[in-house]
Amino acid sequence: MTSHLPGVELHTHLEGSVTPERLIALAEKHGQPALPGSCLNDDGTAYVFDGFMEFLELFHRVTLLVKTPADFHAVALDLGQTLRDDGVGYAEVSLSYGVMLKRGLDPQAIQQVLQEAAHQVFETHGVTLRWLPDAVRQWGLDHAWRAFEEAARAGRQMGVVGFGLGGDEANGPARDFAPLFADVRAEGLGVSIHAGEVPAMGAAAAGDSIRQAVEDCGAQRIGHGIAAAADPLIMALLKARNVFVELCPGSNVCTGALDQLSDHPLQEFLAAGIPCGLNPDDRSLFGLSMQEELRQAREHLELTNEQAEMMNNWGRQAVFDAASRG
Repeated sequence: MTSHLPGVELHTHLEGSVTPERLIALAEKHGQPALPGSCLNDDGTAYVFDGFMEFLELFHRVTLLVKTPADFHAVALDLGQTLRDDGVGYAEVSLSYGVMLKRGLDPQAIQQVLQEAAHQVFETHGVTLRWLPDAVRQWGLDHAWRAFEEAARAGRQMGVVGFGLGGDEANGPARDFAPLFADVRAEGLGVSIHAGEVPAMGAAAAGDSIRQAVEDCGAQRIGHGIAAAADPLIMALLKARNVFVELCPGSNVCTGALDQLSDHPLQEFLAAGIPCGLNPDDRSLFGLSMQEELRQAREHLELTNEQAEMMNNWGRQAVFDAASRG
Protein backbone atom coordinates (compact mmCIF):
# COMPACT_ATOMS: atom_id res chain seq x y z
CA MET A 1 0.00 0.00 0.00
CA THR A 2 1.32 3.44 -0.92
CA SER A 3 -0.61 6.62 -0.13
CA HIS A 4 -0.79 9.78 -2.20
CA LEU A 5 -0.99 11.87 0.99
CA PRO A 6 2.33 13.34 2.13
CA GLY A 7 2.23 13.20 5.91
CA VAL A 8 3.95 10.49 7.98
CA GLU A 9 2.91 9.92 11.60
CA LEU A 10 4.95 7.52 13.71
CA HIS A 11 3.79 8.27 17.26
CA THR A 12 0.05 8.05 17.74
CA HIS A 13 -1.91 5.87 20.15
CA LEU A 14 -5.10 4.15 19.06
CA GLU A 15 -6.51 4.39 22.58
CA GLY A 16 -5.82 8.13 22.55
CA SER A 17 -7.69 8.52 19.26
CA VAL A 18 -11.22 7.92 20.57
CA THR A 19 -13.16 10.96 19.36
CA PRO A 20 -15.73 12.63 21.64
CA GLU A 21 -18.47 11.45 19.29
CA ARG A 22 -17.23 7.86 19.48
CA LEU A 23 -16.97 8.08 23.27
CA ILE A 24 -20.62 9.09 23.49
CA ALA A 25 -21.64 6.26 21.18
CA LEU A 26 -19.62 3.68 23.12
CA ALA A 27 -21.02 4.91 26.43
CA GLU A 28 -24.56 4.43 25.12
CA LYS A 29 -23.68 1.02 23.69
CA HIS A 30 -22.21 -0.23 26.97
CA GLY A 31 -24.86 1.21 29.27
CA GLN A 32 -22.82 4.06 30.72
CA PRO A 33 -24.48 7.15 29.21
CA ALA A 34 -23.39 9.41 32.09
CA LEU A 35 -19.68 8.73 31.67
CA PRO A 36 -18.98 11.25 28.87
CA GLY A 37 -20.12 14.01 31.20
CA SER A 38 -17.03 13.39 33.33
CA CYS A 39 -14.72 13.45 30.31
CA LEU A 40 -15.99 16.14 27.93
CA ASN A 41 -16.73 19.85 27.95
CA ASP A 42 -20.30 21.11 28.21
CA ASP A 43 -21.08 20.80 24.50
CA GLY A 44 -19.45 17.37 24.22
CA THR A 45 -16.90 18.37 21.59
CA ALA A 46 -13.58 18.14 23.47
CA TYR A 47 -11.96 16.31 26.36
CA VAL A 48 -11.14 18.21 29.54
CA PHE A 49 -8.59 17.51 32.28
CA ASP A 50 -6.34 19.47 34.60
CA GLY A 51 -2.81 18.19 34.88
CA PHE A 52 -1.11 14.91 34.16
CA MET A 53 -2.79 12.84 36.88
CA GLU A 54 -6.24 13.87 35.67
CA PHE A 55 -5.16 13.00 32.14
CA LEU A 56 -4.17 9.50 33.27
CA GLU A 57 -7.58 9.06 34.90
CA LEU A 58 -9.28 10.34 31.76
CA PHE A 59 -7.28 7.93 29.61
CA HIS A 60 -8.32 5.08 31.90
CA ARG A 61 -12.03 5.96 31.73
CA VAL A 62 -11.98 6.32 27.97
CA THR A 63 -10.12 3.09 27.24
CA LEU A 64 -12.42 1.06 29.50
CA LEU A 65 -15.24 1.84 27.06
CA VAL A 66 -13.34 0.28 24.16
CA LYS A 67 -14.35 -3.25 25.08
CA THR A 68 -15.01 -5.39 21.99
CA PRO A 69 -13.31 -6.04 18.66
CA ALA A 70 -16.13 -4.07 17.05
CA ASP A 71 -15.26 -1.09 19.26
CA PHE A 72 -11.61 -1.21 18.20
CA HIS A 73 -12.68 -1.51 14.57
CA ALA A 74 -14.85 1.60 14.85
CA VAL A 75 -12.08 3.62 16.53
CA ALA A 76 -9.64 2.61 13.78
CA LEU A 77 -12.06 3.68 11.06
CA ASP A 78 -12.52 7.03 12.80
CA LEU A 79 -8.76 7.45 13.00
CA GLY A 80 -8.33 6.69 9.32
CA GLN A 81 -10.73 9.45 8.34
CA THR A 82 -9.13 11.86 10.80
CA LEU A 83 -5.68 11.16 9.37
CA ARG A 84 -6.90 11.75 5.83
CA ASP A 85 -8.42 15.08 6.86
CA ASP A 86 -5.12 15.92 8.58
CA GLY A 87 -3.03 15.26 5.48
CA VAL A 88 -1.43 12.10 6.90
CA GLY A 89 -1.04 9.27 4.41
CA TYR A 90 0.93 6.76 6.49
CA ALA A 91 0.70 6.07 10.22
CA GLU A 92 2.14 3.48 12.54
CA VAL A 93 -0.40 3.28 15.32
CA SER A 94 0.53 2.12 18.81
CA LEU A 95 -1.89 -0.10 20.69
CA SER A 96 -1.37 -1.50 24.13
CA TYR A 97 -1.33 -5.27 24.04
CA GLY A 98 -0.17 -5.04 27.65
CA VAL A 99 -3.38 -3.28 28.68
CA MET A 100 -5.48 -5.69 26.59
CA LEU A 101 -4.00 -8.66 28.43
CA LYS A 102 -4.56 -7.00 31.81
CA ARG A 103 -8.20 -6.47 30.86
CA GLY A 104 -8.65 -10.06 29.67
CA LEU A 105 -9.11 -9.05 26.03
CA ASP A 106 -7.93 -11.21 23.13
CA PRO A 107 -5.25 -9.34 21.14
CA GLN A 108 -5.63 -11.73 18.19
CA ALA A 109 -9.32 -11.04 17.73
CA ILE A 110 -8.66 -7.31 18.05
CA GLN A 111 -5.72 -7.38 15.64
CA GLN A 112 -7.84 -9.19 13.08
CA VAL A 113 -10.47 -6.45 13.02
CA LEU A 114 -7.84 -3.73 13.10
CA GLN A 115 -6.23 -5.14 9.97
CA GLU A 116 -9.67 -5.34 8.35
CA ALA A 117 -10.14 -1.68 9.26
CA ALA A 118 -6.73 -0.86 7.77
CA HIS A 119 -7.76 -2.34 4.43
CA GLN A 120 -11.03 -0.42 4.54
CA VAL A 121 -9.27 2.83 5.44
CA PHE A 122 -6.85 2.45 2.54
CA GLU A 123 -9.59 1.67 0.05
CA THR A 124 -11.78 4.53 1.27
CA HIS A 125 -9.29 7.24 2.21
CA GLY A 126 -5.94 6.25 0.70
CA VAL A 127 -4.35 6.17 4.17
CA THR A 128 -1.99 3.34 5.14
CA LEU A 129 -2.25 2.08 8.72
CA ARG A 130 0.33 -0.20 10.28
CA TRP A 131 0.31 -1.41 13.88
CA LEU A 132 2.82 -1.11 16.70
CA PRO A 133 1.79 -3.20 19.74
CA ASP A 134 3.47 -2.29 23.00
CA ALA A 135 4.02 -3.42 26.57
CA VAL A 136 3.73 -1.51 29.86
CA ARG A 137 7.15 -1.36 31.48
CA GLN A 138 6.06 -1.05 35.14
CA TRP A 139 4.25 -4.42 34.88
CA GLY A 140 7.54 -6.20 34.41
CA LEU A 141 9.38 -8.38 31.92
CA ASP A 142 7.15 -11.45 32.15
CA HIS A 143 4.04 -9.46 31.27
CA ALA A 144 5.92 -7.75 28.43
CA TRP A 145 6.96 -11.16 27.07
CA ARG A 146 3.29 -12.18 26.92
CA ALA A 147 2.45 -9.02 24.98
CA PHE A 148 5.31 -9.59 22.55
CA GLU A 149 4.35 -13.23 22.01
CA GLU A 150 0.90 -12.05 20.95
CA ALA A 151 2.42 -9.45 18.65
CA ALA A 152 4.74 -11.99 17.03
CA ARG A 153 1.82 -14.37 16.59
CA ALA A 154 -0.14 -11.69 14.76
CA GLY A 155 2.91 -10.75 12.71
CA ARG A 156 3.33 -8.73 9.55
CA GLN A 157 0.51 -10.61 7.87
CA MET A 158 -1.78 -8.80 10.32
CA GLY A 159 -0.10 -5.43 9.79
CA VAL A 160 2.21 -5.58 12.84
CA VAL A 161 5.52 -3.91 11.95
CA GLY A 162 7.15 -3.30 15.31
CA PHE A 163 6.92 -3.56 19.07
CA GLY A 164 7.18 -0.82 21.65
CA LEU A 165 7.57 -0.09 25.33
CA GLY A 166 5.68 2.60 27.21
CA GLY A 167 4.60 3.36 30.74
CA ASP A 168 6.49 4.65 33.78
CA GLU A 169 10.16 5.15 32.89
CA ALA A 170 11.17 5.50 36.53
CA ASN A 171 9.67 2.12 37.43
CA GLY A 172 10.63 0.12 34.37
CA PRO A 173 14.19 0.75 33.20
CA ALA A 174 14.67 -0.13 29.55
CA ARG A 175 17.71 -2.29 30.33
CA ASP A 176 15.41 -4.76 32.10
CA PHE A 177 13.80 -5.51 28.74
CA ALA A 178 16.99 -6.10 26.75
CA PRO A 179 16.41 -9.87 26.33
CA LEU A 180 12.89 -9.23 25.09
CA PHE A 181 13.96 -6.71 22.47
CA ALA A 182 16.70 -9.04 21.24
CA ASP A 183 13.88 -11.39 20.30
CA VAL A 184 11.83 -8.53 18.83
CA ARG A 185 14.69 -7.71 16.49
CA ALA A 186 15.24 -11.38 15.67
CA GLU A 187 11.57 -11.56 14.69
CA GLY A 188 12.26 -8.80 12.16
CA LEU A 189 10.11 -6.20 13.91
CA GLY A 190 11.07 -2.60 14.53
CA VAL A 191 11.80 -1.28 18.03
CA SER A 192 10.33 1.98 19.33
CA ILE A 193 10.67 2.87 23.01
CA HIS A 194 9.27 5.79 25.00
CA ALA A 195 12.26 7.36 26.74
CA GLY A 196 13.45 10.70 28.02
CA GLU A 197 9.89 11.99 28.30
CA VAL A 198 9.66 12.74 32.02
CA PRO A 199 11.84 15.60 33.33
CA ALA A 200 10.72 14.83 36.91
CA MET A 201 13.08 11.84 36.80
CA GLY A 202 15.95 14.29 36.75
CA ALA A 203 18.09 15.13 33.74
CA ALA A 204 20.67 12.40 34.30
CA ALA A 205 18.11 9.62 34.81
CA ALA A 206 15.98 10.74 31.87
CA GLY A 207 19.02 10.87 29.61
CA ASP A 208 20.15 7.46 30.81
CA SER A 209 16.68 6.10 30.01
CA ILE A 210 17.33 7.02 26.36
CA ARG A 211 20.81 5.48 26.44
CA GLN A 212 19.41 2.21 27.80
CA ALA A 213 16.72 2.12 25.12
CA VAL A 214 19.31 2.57 22.36
CA GLU A 215 22.32 0.64 23.67
CA ASP A 216 20.64 -2.15 25.64
CA CYS A 217 17.47 -2.65 23.62
CA GLY A 218 18.52 -1.58 20.13
CA ALA A 219 15.78 1.01 19.73
CA GLN A 220 15.60 2.37 16.18
CA ARG A 221 13.15 5.04 17.29
CA ILE A 222 12.67 6.91 20.56
CA GLY A 223 9.31 8.27 21.65
CA HIS A 224 9.53 11.89 22.93
CA GLY A 225 13.23 11.91 23.86
CA ILE A 226 13.27 15.54 24.97
CA ALA A 227 15.79 14.84 27.76
CA ALA A 228 18.47 14.12 25.16
CA ALA A 229 18.87 17.82 24.40
CA ALA A 230 20.45 18.39 27.83
CA ASP A 231 23.17 15.76 27.30
CA PRO A 232 25.65 16.15 24.42
CA LEU A 233 26.71 12.51 24.76
CA ILE A 234 23.14 11.26 24.33
CA MET A 235 22.66 13.56 21.34
CA ALA A 236 25.87 12.18 19.84
CA LEU A 237 24.63 8.63 20.43
CA LEU A 238 21.34 9.32 18.64
CA LYS A 239 23.21 10.89 15.74
CA ALA A 240 25.78 8.09 15.50
CA ARG A 241 23.13 5.35 15.58
CA ASN A 242 20.79 7.26 13.23
CA VAL A 243 17.97 6.87 15.77
CA PHE A 244 14.75 8.62 14.78
CA VAL A 245 13.12 10.66 17.56
CA GLU A 246 9.33 10.82 17.59
CA LEU A 247 8.84 14.35 18.90
CA CYS A 248 5.47 15.30 20.44
CA PRO A 249 5.68 18.97 21.52
CA GLY A 250 1.96 19.58 22.04
CA SER A 251 1.65 16.41 24.10
CA ASN A 252 4.63 17.41 26.26
CA VAL A 253 2.88 20.67 27.14
CA CYS A 254 -0.44 18.92 27.81
CA THR A 255 1.18 16.46 30.23
CA GLY A 256 3.29 19.09 31.97
CA ALA A 257 6.59 17.67 30.75
CA LEU A 258 7.20 21.18 29.37
CA ASP A 259 5.85 24.42 30.78
CA GLN A 260 5.34 25.97 27.37
CA LEU A 261 5.81 25.04 23.74
CA SER A 262 8.75 27.39 23.28
CA ASP A 263 10.69 25.21 25.76
CA HIS A 264 10.71 22.26 23.34
CA PRO A 265 14.21 21.47 21.99
CA LEU A 266 13.12 20.88 18.39
CA GLN A 267 15.80 23.16 16.96
CA GLU A 268 18.51 21.43 19.00
CA PHE A 269 17.62 18.10 17.37
CA LEU A 270 17.53 19.67 13.92
CA ALA A 271 20.84 21.48 14.41
CA ALA A 272 22.46 18.20 15.48
CA GLY A 273 21.14 16.46 12.35
CA ILE A 274 19.23 13.89 14.39
CA PRO A 275 16.35 12.38 12.37
CA CYS A 276 13.08 13.44 13.97
CA GLY A 277 9.46 14.27 13.22
CA LEU A 278 6.39 15.84 14.78
CA ASN A 279 3.51 13.75 16.11
CA PRO A 280 0.22 14.43 17.96
CA ASP A 281 0.56 11.41 20.36
CA ASP A 282 -2.93 11.05 21.94
CA ARG A 283 -4.49 13.21 19.26
CA SER A 284 -8.16 13.11 20.28
CA LEU A 285 -7.69 13.28 24.04
CA PHE A 286 -5.29 16.22 23.69
CA GLY A 287 -7.21 17.85 20.85
CA LEU A 288 -4.10 17.85 18.66
CA SER A 289 -3.47 17.28 14.96
CA MET A 290 -0.47 17.07 12.67
CA GLN A 291 -1.39 20.33 10.96
CA GLU A 292 -1.71 22.10 14.31
CA GLU A 293 1.62 20.66 15.46
CA LEU A 294 3.24 22.08 12.34
CA ARG A 295 1.52 25.44 12.73
CA GLN A 296 2.53 25.76 16.38
CA ALA A 297 6.11 24.72 15.60
CA ARG A 298 6.33 27.39 12.93
CA GLU A 299 4.95 29.99 15.33
CA HIS A 300 6.80 29.09 18.51
CA LEU A 301 9.80 26.95 17.50
CA GLU A 302 10.99 28.74 14.35
CA LEU A 303 10.28 25.71 12.16
CA THR A 304 10.81 26.47 8.48
CA ASN A 305 9.02 24.86 5.55
CA GLU A 306 12.32 23.29 4.49
CA GLN A 307 12.79 21.77 7.95
CA ALA A 308 9.22 20.45 7.95
CA GLU A 309 9.81 18.76 4.59
CA MET A 310 13.12 17.34 5.81
CA MET A 311 11.42 15.86 8.89
CA ASN A 312 8.70 14.29 6.76
CA ASN A 313 11.37 12.71 4.55
CA TRP A 314 13.17 11.42 7.63
CA GLY A 315 9.88 9.96 8.79
CA ARG A 316 9.43 8.09 5.53
CA GLN A 317 12.86 6.54 5.95
CA ALA A 318 12.13 5.60 9.59
CA VAL A 319 8.94 3.60 8.99
CA PHE A 320 9.08 -0.03 10.00
CA ASP A 321 7.28 -1.18 6.85
CA ALA A 322 10.08 -1.36 4.27
CA ALA A 323 7.61 -1.31 1.37
CA SER A 324 6.38 2.13 2.44
CA ARG A 325 9.78 3.84 2.67
CA GLY A 326 10.94 6.54 0.30
